This record gives sequence, C-alpha cells and structure tokens, in this order.
Amino acid sequence: MDQTESPGQAEKILEREGKHIDAFVAERRGRPASPAEAIAAVEDVFNLRRRYFGATGEHFGLLELEGIRLIDALDERLLRGIRELLKAFVEAHPRRIPDLKLLGMLADKMAAGSRPMPQYPIAFMVLFTIRSHFERFQEIVTAKPDEVPELEHALVHHLLGVADRYVQTRERPVMRHFSDVAREYSVVSRLKCPCGEEKYEVKTQSLCQRSDGSPYDRLDLQCRACGARRSIAFDLPHFKDMYQV
Repeated sequence: MDQTESPGQAEKILEREGKHIDAFVAERRGRPASPAEAIAAVEDVFNLRRRYFGATGEHFGLLELEGIRLIDALDERLLRGIRELLKAFVEAHPRRIPDLKLLGMLADKMAAGSRPMPQYPIAFMVLFTIRSHFERFQEIVTAKPDEVPELEHALVHHLLGVADRYVQTRERPVMRHFSDVAREYSVVSRLKCPCGEEKYEVKTQSLCQRSDGSPYDRLDLQCRACGARRSIAFDLPHFKDMYQV
C-alpha cells in the first residue's frame, strides 16, 4: 500500500500555503468597490496557484500521488477563497442585481464549446473553467465595448454561481461522499507510473476499515503500459453520510 513519503513535509506545505491563501483572501475581502475591482481581486487570488505549485514541486512530483493530493487540497482552498471573495462583494451590494437577460447571454457564451462539468467535479476542473471564462469574457467585451460595466457585473454573479455549485458538492451530506469517491478516480487518471506513462487502470476497489474504525477505499492499480501494480488508499471522512439517507 502506497504511503506518503514525507507526511510531515506535505502537512507543512499544506498548512503554510493554506494560511497564505486565507490571509490573502481576508486582506482583499470587502475592498472591491466595483465589479471590475472584484474581478481583478479574483484574478489576484487565482495567481496564487503559481506559488503553491512551486512549493509542492520542490518536494514532490506533480504527477506523483502526494503531489497530486497536495495540489488538489490547495486548489480547493483557493476555490473556496474565490467564492468567499465574490460572495462578500455581492452581499455588500444587495440592490445591484444584474440584468437577467445579459446574465443568461453571458452564461451561454461561456458554455459554448466547453466540456460539460461532471456531476462531482474536482477543484482544478472548476479553476480551469474560471480561467477559460476570463479569456472568453475578454472576447465578449471587445465586441460589446459599450456594455462593459453591465457585463462585468454579470460576470461576478456568473463566477459566484460556478464556485457555489462546486462548494455544494463538497458540503452537502451524501453529495460530499460521492465527491470524495470521484476524486479517487481523478487522482488515478493523473498518476504517473515510474515507467513514465500515465496509464493506470483500477483493477479492484475495496471498502476497508482501519484499526480505529475509520473507513477507507483501497484501489489496486495496474499500469497499462508496463503492467506494474500498486495499491493506494483514500480516506472516506463522509462515509457516515450514507447511513443518514
């Protein structure tokens, strides 16, 4: 069973970078006075990914188990920070409601050509969507220069909706358990075999229990390229939700 090679180092990075994200968001929350400033603040928060990718890469391979887990945890922290910042701006301006027709148009244009989000997305997928929406937004405002303030207002609400939907899958009972399970297969899809290939296949999945009674999933994998086998474990902190249905 694969174990973390440097659990102490991983925990230190997670704690340090997580605190940095939280402090960065707290310092900017409530400051934006306009949709344009709120969007700029979100972009500033988004750019923190470079910092923790670098910190993680100094100690772990980004396509190795611990590197993937660490980046995923920090991506979720970052996405929650983005949602917190947008939510604070919207709640501070309750009477500024976006034009629903414009909001619908914006959402349609953002979705055009995009791959549908899975039912239980991983944070990096949502962050990629937000980044692509920023890029498409620039194309939209270039074509509609007279509507930039209204479009910026609609974008803030649109991005908050995107972040909110993700957070719901991580907080609602039962949904959060299935989200954990979806993450397992996402990790496997990105995991790199020592032979150099990213082609692991899940051969068996077993629900197990540790000595303290906590449940975990064990996935037995085999590389499709070289045939090497390995097993990895994933904690299931929300498995108890299944008994509350």
